[in-house]
Amino acid sequence: MVNETLTIESEQRIQELEERLAYERRLLRTIVDNLPTAIYAKDLEGRKILANRTDLDNSGVQNEAEVLGKTDFDFFPRNIAEQFYRDDAVVLKRGQSIVDREELLAESDGVERWLRTSKLPLLGDNGEVVGLVGFGQDISLEKQLEKENAAAAAKIQEQQQMVEEMITDLAVIPEKIGNLVNGITYIAKQTKMVSINATIEAARVGDLGRGFQVVAQEVGQLSDRSNEAATQVREAIAEVEALVGKILEIWGDGKEAKGPGSFAK
Repeated sequence: MVNETLTIESEQRIQELEERLAYERRLLRTIVDNLPTAIYAKDLEGRKILANRTDLDNSGVQNEAEVLGKTDFDFFPRNIAEQFYRDDAVVLKRGQSIVDREELLAESDGVERWLRTSKLPLLGDNGEVVGLVGFGQDISLEKQLEKENAAAAAKIQEQQQMVEEMITDLAVIPEKIGNLVNGITYIAKQTKMVSINATIEAARVGDLGRGFQVVAQEVGQLSDRSNEAATQVREAIAEVEALVGKILEIWGDGKEAKGPGSFAK
């Protein structure tokens, strides 16, 4: 009778433990299957022995039975599967963990999918490696933002270069105009000398040189107006030079404040 009672109690205890174990497995599986991170496990041959919902989506299948016992070569292009296999070998053969490795999962129609992957060795009772457990977080959006930021930085750098070239070109304009004005001033002086000489010659010949004197006066007045215009242009050049100098100063200060390769975010 005592033995019978002990047997019944043992069977009840075993049943309770089995039910609790089943409950805990369902709880764990529910959590694993609803995580946004891909979770999977592989044996020593790289065959899947567990895959959650996110990992199934990454593999392009509907249920776990479709991946169990199969390798990455059954689901991914060979170049991608080979990279996965090399990472798996580091864990399975050396017992080394891989943490936060960025991997290109797939690329179709120019759209890239990236995962940040960690792989840890699965150990047996005696500490030997019997498989691996992997985790993969989708970072496709993060990688896309990185590319967009890099493109934006390159565009801003290109625009900065164009502005610098424009400022450099602007800086030499006053000098070119100044050279032109110097030429005009020189011609005006020479014209004035011609006017003076013509007036002297007209006075020397008397009435015969009266018409010549009128022309000399006109030439002299033209020379005076040219000198006045040259003076006004010089004043304008001085203002332009001051403005260009201020622009260059502000531009230089802005570049130093942002530093090389920086751009607005």
